[in-house]
Order: sequence, then structure tokens, then C-alpha cells
Amino acid sequence: MLYLTIIILWLYVLTLFTLIYGWHNKPTFIPKQASKNKIRFSILIPVRNEAQNIATLLNDLSLQNLDKSNFEVLVLDDNSDDETAQIVKDLIAKMPYSLQLISVPAADSAHKKRAITLGVSRAKFEYIITTDGDCRVKKSWLSTFSNFIFHKEKTDKKALFVAGAVRLNHKRDFFAALQAAEFATLIGCGGAALNLGFPFTCNGANMAYSKKLFEKMGGYENKSDRNNEINNGYQISSGDDEFLLHKFYKNYPKNIFFLKSDKAIVETEAAQSWKQFYNQRKRWASKWNQHKKISHAAISIFVFLIQVFTLLMFIFISSDALNDNSFLINSELKKYLYLTFFIKMSIEFLFLSSILFFLKQLKAILTLPFWWFFYSFYAIFFGLVAQKKGYQWKGRKTK
Repeated sequence: MLYLTIIILWLYVLTLFTLIYGWHNKPTFIPKQASKNKIRFSILIPVRNEAQNIATLLNDLSLQNLDKSNFEVLVLDDNSDDETAQIVKDLIAKMPYSLQLISVPAADSAHKKRAITLGVSRAKFEYIITTDGDCRVKKSWLSTFSNFIFHKEKTDKKALFVAGAVRLNHKRDFFAALQAAEFATLIGCGGAALNLGFPFTCNGANMAYSKKLFEKMGGYENKSDRNNEINNGYQISSGDDEFLLHKFYKNYPKNIFFLKSDKAIVETEAAQSWKQFYNQRKRWASKWNQHKKISHAAISIFVFLIQVFTLLMFIFISSDALNDNSFLINSELKKYLYLTFFIKMSIEFLFLSSILFFLKQLKAILTLPFWWFFYSFYAIFFGLVAQKKGYQWKGRKTK
């Protein structure tokens, strides 16, 4: 078992080296001065009960340094039972851009997907860009996307799907900092994999894609052919971002990009309670067992095994430190075990610090010792919990 533990963890270390290379493989995109390109965006904001946040986001959009005629904003109200809709209505005449409030018909599942699909059908511009009602955006957000897409148009690889970075506000307390560090890892892995040409995740709070191709591919609808490996349609509620990424990649693999620019980072709040955190993480984890491709199943199993064997490694090392003879480890094997442990932690530190530096959240690296000791328990727990369908989100039970 110890030999297998060391082998698995060395495979993990090699994977981390690959991700580090993928992250640094593409330079940070530096947008030029605002060009007179005609790229225009329809911003879709699916919301439910965001009365405390939506006005702040809409005000952020009023400060965009992109010409206001080059974008419109569609707030897609998913049956909110607070003042969200009224707040948006009151702001329509006050905003310097075109702002619409669209009511989403009630449904039993896939609420966000249905909201986005409705929004795409009402959008009038060629690029869809999505974010969430509880997010904050910089004034350079849209212009950076515009610059990036315009830049790609000059090459033979037109940008048809662009994923941006998202960070969690980590300044509230230690709980928020813990979430920010974990979330940064997901953003870094997703960005690195995209740079390597093997996309597996992105975040719907910051991504843009072609409206025409979304409709051409049928959006989130299932296809009737048996070769449809990646699109789960409306069978599950989550995955409005990830499954759409895979659908674009299947049809246009050379036109999918990660926008690595701090001027296009979107920020959102970390979960404020353990209950909210539990349901959020269960919702995220529930997407992984819905993939039909063997490669994604393999990734899921590999990630789970890494955590299992990391936990075993901690047990072995703790046992040795306590002079517990229940685990008989010869001195030569012990040397390799400690070496593997040290290298694993060092590479994790290197990778996470690179991502946090980009996100301007380097202080969150101080939470890494906590994750070293508890992340295996956490990941195994949610890996198992996600097998049970259903969770609560935005005040309703979702399947």
C-alpha cells in the first residue's frame, strides 16, 4: 500500500508540474488602448433574490470604459421573492446603457440554464457575456474582453468561447480566505488546462461566447444522436458553464481560450455560512459524475484517489511521528515517503502562489497549512456526498 501511495502521489506531482507549465505557457494579456472595433456584447445576468447586490453590479457596469452603445444588459429574474425585480426596474431609466428586466418562467429544474437560454433568445448583439448578480466587475472588464476578441480576429483562431478568471473576496474573515484559496486552485487548474488545449472547467460568472453558435449548436438541449457525450441538457441544474464549454470545445476545439488578464477578473463573495458553503460545494461536485466522456471520469477518479492516498500518507507519517508500531515502515521507504510529502507540498505551494499572485490575493496563501491537513477529508467527504442528488440553493430545493 505504501508503494502505491508513493506512486499515486508522484503522478499527482507530475500533474501539478504540467498545470504550472500550462498556467505560464501563455503570457498575461495586456489590452491596448480602447480600439474602435465593433465588437458588442449582450450581458446576461441570471438572478434570484439578489436585492442586496444587483444595484452594485449594475452601477459597476455604468462605469465601463467601453462605449455604452457597444453593450446591453439583460437581467433575467428567476422568480425572486425579494425586491430584486423592483430595484432593476427603478434603475432602467437611470443607467447610461440599455438595461432590460426579463422574467423567467417557473420551471422544475435547470433554472439558470433556462434563464440563460431565454436571455440569448432576447439578446441583440453577437457576443454573449455572462456574470452573476452578486459579482463586482472592474471598469476595464468589457473593454478587455473586447480587446482580446478583436486581437484573436486578426489571427486564424477566432475567439468563439472565452473564459475569464473569478476570485472570491477573501478579506472578510479566515473562513472567506480558506474559500478564496481553494477557489483560486479551481480557477488556476481550469485556466492551465485551457491553455494546454484540454479544457475541463470554467466559471459562468465570467465567460463570453458567440450567440450565433450557441443557437446553432442548440444551446443546452440534448441532441438525438448517440455520440452526444458531453451535453446533459436540462437533466441537471448545474453545469451551465462547464457543459457549455465542452460543447463548444467538441465543435470548435481551436477557438476556446482563457483570458489571463487581471483587468478582466470578476469578484464575488465567499459563502457566509457553513450551510451555504455545504450546498454550494455539493452543487459544484454534482457536475462531475454527469460527464459521459471517459477522460473526465478518469480525472474524477484520479482526483479522488489522490485525496485517499494523501490521507493514507498523513496516517503513515503521523503514526511514525508518534512511534506507533502499527505501521512498520523500513528506513529506506520512510525516506521516500517523507521526500514525496515534501515535494508534494512544495509544488502545491508554488502552483497556488502563482494563481494567488495573479488574482492579487497572495495573503490567502497563509491558509495552505490548513488545507494540507484537512483538504483530503474535505474532498473525500464532498466526493461521496455529491453522489446523492439534490441540494438547496437560492431558497429552493434543486435536483
